[in-house]
Amino acid sequence: MTDYVELPYNKKLNLLREHDISGGWPNLEHEKWCLHCGKSFNGHSVRVWKDGQEQLWLECGTPGCDGSPIDWADYPWWDEKHPQTGKRKRKDGSTRSDEGDIPF
Repeated sequence: MTDYVELPYNKKLNLLREHDISGGWPNLEHEKWCLHCGKSFNGHSVRVWKDGQEQLWLECGTPGCDGSPIDWADYPWWDEKHPQTGKRKRKDGSTRSDEGDIPF
């Protein structure tokens, strides 16, 4: 059985920041997208659980998803139809076609 724990706002936020790899957590209201389940969630909904060695682990805030911080992004870059994906590509200047590229 998973031992879920409740943390005070600041401790949960610090834990999220400590394990983040994709842009930060300014606050618990900040939303991320999970590559694992394809849904958005905020820091409040992230589940924290403790293992047998008392180490804390993070799980996606979407019910039924066990995605971890490695699966989380600030926008769903894998979804070509999502408005933020197109906006980010334009901002980065990555609008070129892959046509003619040689695959590895």
